[in-house]
Amino acid sequence: MKSEQEVQDAARAIISFTDSYTQNRKREQNEQSKSNPSFVYIVSTLQSLENQIRNNYSRKSVIQIPKLLHSLAILVTLRLGTRLREEIDQQIFTIRHWSRECLRQIQFFGDEQDQTELVNIRYGRIMPILISTAGGVGEEQDEAIYNGLNHIQQFLRQLHKGRNEWKPYFQPLPLLFRRTEEQIEEEGASEEIEAQMKNSRYYGYIKICANLANDTTLNRFFHKS
Repeated sequence: MKSEQEVQDAARAIISFTDSYTQNRKREQNEQSKSNPSFVYIVSTLQSLENQIRNNYSRKSVIQIPKLLHSLAILVTLRLGTRLREEIDQQIFTIRHWSRECLRQIQFFGDEQDQTELVNIRYGRIMPILISTAGGVGEEQDEAIYNGLNHIQQFLRQLHKGRNEWKPYFQPLPLLFRRTEEQIEEEGASEEIEAQMKNSRYYGYIKICANLANDTTLNRFFHKS
């Protein structure tokens, strides 16, 4: 099928880019240029992959490709550089955004197996990094922080209580819940979440979501009356 081939092509490109970028970072070769044309291509590839996952064409294919989820996890956590590299930083910010969206779509629409694969790539450590390295400025940064907090509370809540709101439904997954809590704790996210509980920016939504995330990590789940 065409969609399956597109996923395979995207996977090869993403894995190759991630391996190459990681090696270049170690050798600091990427500091020699202000721009990298391959960044533009990989953003387009990530956008295409996210669309495939969101429309449920290829979610299972994605999680079954060796190294693809791991590569997405690496791209999500790429570090921004300095103000002397603003063009590269913006490209990295965009790559991180679309890599995160790929993982988020898997989490949002995924079944029990998909949640397991996310925990296996230590998704619990990835989500807090999205808060502490949000990047951007002003409302763009605030939105990234809010999204990171929302991902944490939603993911943990569904692992703890199961998903009944939309398909695919699944029962509570206590083992995955405990593993994810441990991963979040390893990343030292509790202090970051507590700090955001005092953040009144983004129309107060950051504070609200930080409180929900804090309640979730402490096993105190919010219930509507």
